[in-house]
Amino acid sequence: MIDAHPVKVVVASDGLVDAHPFDFHALGLAGVIDQLAVRMRSVGLKVALEVGHADAEVDRRSAILLYRATDELFRNILAHSLAQEVKVLLHVAPGTIQLSVQDDGTGFHGKRLLSEEAAEGGLRKLHRVIGRAGGYLDVESSTETGTCVTVQLPLD
Repeated sequence: MIDAHPVKVVVASDGLVDAHPFDFHALGLAGVIDQLAVRMRSVGLKVALEVGHADAEVDRRSAILLYRATDELFRNILAHSLAQEVKVLLHVAPGTIQLSVQDDGTGFHGKRLLSEEAAEGGLRKLHRVIGRAGGYLDVESSTETGTCVTVQLPLD
């Protein structure tokens, strides 16, 4: 369950902006992610959401970051991947929460993208924001299997 206060996310300082806030308290983190999946499904993508430990406490900061990560990853899938299926895994373990978003799209050179100094796209910004929060973002991508992005954050 998320903090008892509704969260409205509108953040611009790091370049990741959300103009469509959700009430995390009412929906829970999995519910908010499922709401993000609605636009994916509306264009014909199959989106599966798998949640482990749905009743676990997730702090407000982590919930917001995972929401923003999911939103950015979904935007990338829609814009670039030509995917037909997307699988989202959300798992809570003691002291940590992990989100994985996997698609069956065209893939790209993810590791190189994150290490390029000049790259200032959303994924690069997301990588920086997650790192500042004490977490990590990992990209595995192949033209044969698509892309899997994993975000792991410490829980407060």
